[in-house]
Parts: sequence; C-alpha cells; structure tokens
Amino acid sequence: MKKLISDRPTYIRIDLDNILENYKNIQKKSGNKKVLAVVKSDAYGLGAKIIAEYLYENGVNYFAVATLEEAIELRTVVPKSLILVLGIINIKNINHAIVNNISITCPSVNWLVSAISEMKNLNGTLKIHLKIDSGMSRIGIINEKEAKVINDLICKNNNIYLEGMFTHLSNADGIDSFYDNYQYKKFLNIKSFIKKIPEYTHIENSAAILKRTINNKEINICRAGIALFGQYPSNIVKEKTDVVLKNVSSLLSEVVHVKKVPNNTYVGYGCKYKTDDNEYIATVPIGYRDGVLRRASGFSVSINNKFYKIIGNICMDQLMIKCDKDVKVGDKVLFFGEYGDQKINMFDFAEFQNTISYEILCIIGSRVPRKYFIND
Repeated sequence: MKKLISDRPTYIRIDLDNILENYKNIQKKSGNKKVLAVVKSDAYGLGAKIIAEYLYENGVNYFAVATLEEAIELRTVVPKSLILVLGIINIKNINHAIVNNISITCPSVNWLVSAISEMKNLNGTLKIHLKIDSGMSRIGIINEKEAKVINDLICKNNNIYLEGMFTHLSNADGIDSFYDNYQYKKFLNIKSFIKKIPEYTHIENSAAILKRTINNKEINICRAGIALFGQYPSNIVKEKTDVVLKNVSSLLSEVVHVKKVPNNTYVGYGCKYKTDDNEYIATVPIGYRDGVLRRASGFSVSINNKFYKIIGNICMDQLMIKCDKDVKVGDKVLFFGEYGDQKINMFDFAEFQNTISYEILCIIGSRVPRKYFIND
C-alpha cells in the first residue's frame, strides 16, 4: 500500500541553530549569567522536547516550564539539567517533583506549610524557588512578614531546600524603567529577610535582559523566553537593545486553487467581501484551526516576493487571497518569518491583529507540522 501523501502543504519551519545562537547572544548580553531557557507551553508551541534536547546537547543546562506535567515530560530529554516549574503545583504531586528532581515554585506561606505537611510522608528533598511578588500581583509573597515566616519554616525543615528566589518584572518591555526599579528594590528588600542564601536568584526576563543588565552579584541567573525564539517583547525593547535576534520560525503554506472571479461576486462566509472587478482569487489551505484567526483578514502575505491581501472571513481550514494572474497553484505563501528572500516580521503580523508575538506562536494549531532545520 502506498504511503499517504499529505494533502495540506501547511507547516511551520523552525531553525534550531538560530535558537541556539539567540541563547548565546542573550547570555552574552546578560553579562554571562546562567540562562534559564523558558520552554513552557511546548516552547511557545514550537516543540519543547525537540528544542530542549537540542539545547541540552549543546551545553544548555537550565530550563523553565509552566506545569509539573511539562517538567516531567521534559526530564526524558534533559536528564541532568535544572528544570523549574514556574506555576503552582498541586501539593499532592510533590512526590513526583522529588522523584524526577524537579524544582518548583513556592508561592505563599500557606502553600509551604501544606508542602511541609505532605513531606512528612515522603523521602527526599524538595527543591523550591521562592516567588516574591514585587508588583505583578500574580503569585508570590508580598511583604517582610511573610518572608520572615518563610525563613523560619525553611530553617526548621531540612527536607526543604531553598534552591532559588525570583520575581517577575511586569513592565520590562515598557518605555522606561521606573517600575522595573521599583520592583527590583522591593524584591531585594523582601529577599533580605530570608537568611538562607539561595543557589540561584533571578529577576530578568527577555525584555529586561535585552533592555539592560542588572549588575548585582546576587542576581546570578536570568530567564529567556520569547527572545530565545527570535522575537523582541516589544518595539520599545527592539529599539533599546543592541542584540540582534535571529528568526526562528516561519509559517508557510501554498496556493492550492486559483480562479478568476467576476465583478460583484461575494467571497467567503458572511458576504464580507465583494469583488469590485474581475479578480483573481487564490485559495490557501490554512485557517483559524491552524492559528490564522479571522482577525488576520486584510493582512498581506508574501507570494513570489509580492504582497497580496487575505480577503473575506477566514475559514476553519482555508482562506482566500486577492492575487493576480502571476500566482499559480503550488506557489509558496509566507505568513510570517522568512522564505528565500521573502521576509515578514511576526511582530507586524501580530500588531495587525492587535496582539503580541507570544500569542501568535502559541495558537499555531497542533495539526500544523513542525519541521526542524539545522544548518549544515
């Protein structure tokens, strides 16, 4: 029986060497701190296991994810690295963290009290990174009183190892550093009430690393997420940094159908677009199930180094483009990234839809093949 040939030429191209180069440039910019490669949410949808394994094989030994499930899955490809869970894990799953040597976030006094109670029935040491809420108002302790209680609990329980302390800068991609400085000072103040000295202290995210470096010997590790995958957190950060990020991902499909449509003909669902002349319409097999949402209608994609607009309401599996007679079945269609000499910045694709690059990557559907490339 013949092998089934894929009917949908839609895929996302991922350059592993560019991820590694971005990692090295980020580390250099950070003042050669250790860098946690943030590969949460399946590496922002690009494939955490493959990316982490490649980085690990090339000397990267620090990773961060969002959930314990992500961490345990990652452990199969990075057997000896630090893996930190940035989110809150269920107390009942602490044993899985211990068995798999996973570091977890301690978000509050109550959480730590419950964890210590759970540890009475377990063997081993629980590695924690204490989260200090310095102004994000998401998770973490917020004052000196809580810090003192945490310190006492850690000192009294030898099976709890304070491996790290950290915070998250909520406005690091903003126009100035006023709020960054406020959070930094608050973090250091609360941290001073913890007498146990952690192995790792981290504050900087992608935006903070790229915009400036915190020169403090206590801050010895940082976290790189979106920048690792070739995207600047904002245009402000791009303007302020001297780090050139390499493109990592490119979303491609191809034309599968072209026809000339008469004047005054509706195109797509809801009669949202009507031809105002005899127009060439190309159909491309990608839609909102694949991550190209209806709000992307009107964006110009690249075919053969020319730009053509998406028209009408985008369908679940297909969309239509107003083109010309030069466009043929089989022509490649670039939505963002690079293909040959063609380039479309993902930031522009995101901005057109009034969103951010993070979301664009994360919503690429699971049926879109991820194709990985390494430079020869």
